[in-house]
This record gives sequence, C-alpha cells and structure tokens, in this order.
Amino acid sequence: MQNEYTIEELAQRVRVDAERKRDFIAPTTQATVFNGGANIMLSDGSTNYDGIFSDNARRQLGTHLGIPSQYIEKLQARGMDELVDTNFNQLLHSPVEKATDRLFRTYDNSSSVQAPNVFRSAHSRSFLTFDYVDLMDGVEPVLHQIADKQELKFISTGLTDDKLYMKIVFPNMQLQVRSKQVNDIVECGVIISNSETGHGSIIVKQFIYRLACLNGMTVDESGPRRRHVGSANARGELDYQSDTIISMKQTLTKQLRDHVLDCVNEDKFKATVAKFNASAQDELDPSVEPEDAIESVGKKFSLSDSEVKQAKRSLLEDGDYSRWGFANAITNIAHKSEDYDRATELQELGGNIINLNPKQWQRVALAA
Repeated sequence: MQNEYTIEELAQRVRVDAERKRDFIAPTTQATVFNGGANIMLSDGSTNYDGIFSDNARRQLGTHLGIPSQYIEKLQARGMDELVDTNFNQLLHSPVEKATDRLFRTYDNSSSVQAPNVFRSAHSRSFLTFDYVDLMDGVEPVLHQIADKQELKFISTGLTDDKLYMKIVFPNMQLQVRSKQVNDIVECGVIISNSETGHGSIIVKQFIYRLACLNGMTVDESGPRRRHVGSANARGELDYQSDTIISMKQTLTKQLRDHVLDCVNEDKFKATVAKFNASAQDELDPSVEPEDAIESVGKKFSLSDSEVKQAKRSLLEDGDYSRWGFANAITNIAHKSEDYDRATELQELGGNIINLNPKQWQRVALAA
C-alpha cells in the first residue's frame, strides 16, 4: 500500500490506527487454537478474547513451540484442520508452558459488528514495543525543524501489514553523479521504517533519489538499527519496570532525531555521491556479457526470474554497464514494484551493489 501523505496526515493516520491496537501478556496455557489454525482465543477462566490467527502470529507462535510453518501449511492444504489445532494445543497446554508468558499484539475490533479481532503477532516478553505512534512522536518534530530551513518532500509512505515506511527527500540538496547519463542528478533524503510485529528493526538510513529515472536507493551501510528487544531474566520474561521502559523510549526518540539530522549532513551526502562516482567508473570486465552478468547478480541477491528479466531489460536499454548502471537496473525494478516491502528491499539491494569494492563486484559479475 503506497500513499502520499504530508507529515501531519501520516501522523494522524497512525494515531487513528493506534486506537484499535491492544496488547496482552498472558501465559501460553491460556491460548487455544481452533478452526484449523484460523482462529485463536485467550481465556483466563472468566473472560474470553478471540480473533483471527494471522499468518504472521501463527508462524511466530509456531516457532516458539517448535512447529515448522511448512508443516502447518501442508496440513492446512490437505484439510487436516483438527491435526493443526491438536499440534498447537497439545504444546500450548503442556506443563512446560506454564511458566511461559507471551506478548500477543492484536487489532481490537470489538466495537464493530462487521470485523473480528485480529491477532497480529506473538512475541516473548523481552520484545520492546516501540510503535508507529512512538516513531512519529520521535521524528515529526525533527522533520518540522528541517522543513523550517529547507524544502522537504515525501517521495512515498508505506503502511503494509507489518511495516511503516517514510521516504523523504530534500530537493535543495542536489549533486551530480559523473556517469554516462547527462545531468545525472541525485537528491539527498532519508528512509525511516519500523515494524510493530517483529518484521524488522527501527531503521533510519540515508536515502538517495535519482531524478533521471525517479528511482530511490538506500546506501548507508552504517545506518542505525534498534532491535525491539530489552533485557530478560532466565525465563525470558522482561524485568524492566514501567518507568524504565518509558526512559528507554525517550532515549530512543532522541536517538532517532539525531540520526535523521545525520542523514541530511552535507558532508555525508558528498561522501555518498563520491561512492556513486567511483562505481560509475567501475566498468564490467569486457570479457563478460552484460546479460550473463545480470543473471549472476540475480543469483547473488536472490532476485526472482521476473525481476532478473526486468533488470536485464532496464540495463540493456540504459546501456550503462558500470557498477552504477547495474545498481540502477535493480532499483528500477523497485520503482515499478506493486509490493512496497519488496520495493524497499530492492532499493537496498541497489545500495549493496554500490557498497561492493571493485574486486568484490567483479567476482559477483564473473560468477556467471
């Protein structure tokens, strides 16, 4: 899902969504799976709370119990619903599980007669919640601070089932890449992302926007990542008091501010473009056919057959067989992808090619 938001609109959307999110910390012995793994219920003996058992939550709880997701999917595909439930419930209600609390994250739709509750994810108690509303509280003030001094533009925002993305550029910060492309201008920006459901760290990285093809690229190898994990005791249960957790979130909020400001540092932007200039001079070995090299790149970076075909078409049309050209062939796929999560991964893969040194790049290209 891709939308164009202002800072205020995105913050409002996040805060509205936050109102229906509800977390539970409960012993796994209180959980019961039913309807062939399609639903789950928490019960403390007097109160029941049930809902859809999302694929993500089912995989996460299955991993905790030692149930392979492929096994469950195979049972479901064969209509063996009772066996799916038995696998989960026998382990959930075993004596070993009595001392094990889990954090269940849900969408509470109890106020609506149209929509059931949804169990979004299942985590250990050491999972530190830092939600989208926390992220917006951290970055919204610093984005306004930057916007007061220079133009700020949201290239795109993504709100998928498991992640929030913000891709922002600052059009006043432009430099030219010395490539085969005439007036190959790039703009400095920042990508900010987070997951509430265990699908990634809190990330703030430099994001580069190429005007020639409107492609984005993430190139910051040292960008900060903050995992959603706190300290835990021997049973894996979080020992932090509430005031400690509040203090940790406040510290993280300040770190987010500093990292965003670092991404728009002029010297850092110049250093990134210097990498681009070097990659633009790093031509493919003449003994290697470009078509073979892009096939090799596809294998190295786990591109699908369709993605390799698209990258090959883009590469040959552009005619730039340098490392810079190959990186842009990958990010061009991202520009056309309808899957926002995958598009972001491809933008990072383009940056990974830039971050290869010449010897590493030739090894990748020659692997064909």
